[in-house]
Amino acid sequence: MAFDASPSWSGFNYQGKVALHHALTLINAQPVGYDFSTTDLMLEANEDFEIIINGASVSFHQVKAYNSSTFEEYSDALFGLTIELYKRNDVNGYIHTWKKINDRPKCKGLLASIKNDFSTVLKEYRDANPKTGKSILETAAAGGNNLKKKASILKASLPGLNAKALALIIDNIVTQKNDALARLASYVYEDGKAFCDLGDINTKIKQQLSIALAKRHIPITDDQLEKNLNYFLGIIDSYIIERHKTKTAATASPIKFEEIIAALSFDHEDVSRHYIACRFKDRFTRLMDEYLGDEEDYPQPKSSEQCNLKAAQKLLLSLPPMELWEHYRHFSPQLHLDSGNNTDNAFSAVDDGIRFCLLKILHGINFSRLSQDAERYRFSYKCTTIPPQGYLPTTIMPVARISYTIRQLSSNPCLGELLYEVRNLIYCGTEVHPFAPDDDKSTSAPRSTEDDPRAKRDDILPLITLLPLENAKGALAK
Repeated sequence: MAFDASPSWSGFNYQGKVALHHALTLINAQPVGYDFSTTDLMLEANEDFEIIINGASVSFHQVKAYNSSTFEEYSDALFGLTIELYKRNDVNGYIHTWKKINDRPKCKGLLASIKNDFSTVLKEYRDANPKTGKSILETAAAGGNNLKKKASILKASLPGLNAKALALIIDNIVTQKNDALARLASYVYEDGKAFCDLGDINTKIKQQLSIALAKRHIPITDDQLEKNLNYFLGIIDSYIIERHKTKTAATASPIKFEEIIAALSFDHEDVSRHYIACRFKDRFTRLMDEYLGDEEDYPQPKSSEQCNLKAAQKLLLSLPPMELWEHYRHFSPQLHLDSGNNTDNAFSAVDDGIRFCLLKILHGINFSRLSQDAERYRFSYKCTTIPPQGYLPTTIMPVARISYTIRQLSSNPCLGELLYEVRNLIYCGTEVHPFAPDDDKSTSAPRSTEDDPRAKRDDILPLITLLPLENAKGALAK
C-alpha cells in the first residue's frame, strides 16, 4: 500500500471539492429557508460520495482525478457504478472527471461505451464452450485471489451468485430490461462541460458560494470569499481524514446540509492559524498535482512500480492542515515561517521551492528510508550506516549565492527546533557544502563549573551539510 500508484490524495482532495460543489448547487437550487433537515452528504460509503434524503440514497457519485481522456481508464469505475444502479432502482449515478471521457472505438457516446463493456463480458462467457472456469463471470462466481478487476467488482457487488445468474443480470443491463444505464451520466457543470479541471474546481465552488451568499443578502468581498472557500475546504479535508480513520466503522457519519448552510452565515473575515493552514494545504496539494501531471517531471509509472512520491503524498496529505503546515516549516529551515503572522508573511515562501525542489526530492529518495517523528513534525530520512545520520528534504533552491542561503539558515531563530539531530539538508544545488550555523554569531562565555555540560534538546549540531539530491540518494542507498 505504501507504494500504491493510484491517484491517492489527489483523488480524495478533488473528490471532496466536487462533493462540496454539488452540495452547494443543490442548496442554491432551492429557495432560502427550504427544509434540508433530512438531506445529507456522505463520502466514502457506497460510492465516492452520495446524497441521502430521509436516510435513503438518491444519487451515487464516482469521482476520478485522472489526467487522461481514454475510456479504458474509467471503464472499471463505470462498470461498478452501473452494477450498483442495477441494485438500486431509485438512484441516479454520475461520474465526475478531470478530463472529458472519450468514447470507446466504434461506440458513440458514454452509455454505448459502457454497454459495450458489459456486452464483451457476456459474450466471453457465452462463447466459452466448454466452460473452463476462466471467463470473468465464472471467476467472479468462483471467487479466489488475483481476480481481474471486473470479476472482483462482480464478486463484491453480487456475492453468492453463480455464473449463469450473473450472466442474466448483465443481459438485463445490456438489453435495458433494467434501466441502470439510463440513470447513469457524466456530471455536467454550470458551464455546460461534462468535466472539470483540477485547477477550475475552486473557481466553481466560489461561484456557488457567491450565489448562496447573494441569496441570503450577505455582503462579500473577494478576500472574504477566499476565506469562505478555505473554511469549507478545511471542513471537507477534516471529514475525509476522519472517514479514512473510521472506514471500517459500522455506522458512518455524514455531513448535514444544515451544517453547510449554517457555515454560510457567519463572518470568516478574521485570519486564524487554522485558516492559513487550510489555505496552505490546498496550495500544497495543487503543486503536487501539477508535478504529478507533468510528464517531464513525472513519467507515469507502471501500476506495479513502486512510487516514492505517491507514498510521501499519501502520508503528508493525510495530515490535518495544521500538522502539514508544521511539516512544511521543517522543510523550509531557511525561512522564518510563523502562522501567527499575517497572511502575506505566512506565505512568504515561493511555490518554486515546493514544486521544483521538495517534490523532486520526495520523488527521488527511497521512501523506505523514511524516519517519521510525528511529535516533532519531522519527515526525514535515515541511512543504515553507523552512526545513522538524518537527512531532511528541503525547499532550498540554488537561486542565490550559497553564502546567502547559509545566512538565511543561521538567522532563523527556530533553526534549533527545525534541525534537531539533523546533519544533512537535501537541497537542489550542485555543491556539497558543510557549514557551522554558529560561525557568524558572537562567541559565548565559557560555561561555569556548575553548568550542565550536556546540550539542550533543541541545540542544533555544530556542523551541518547542504547536500545535493544525487549525493543524498547515494548516501541513503548504502
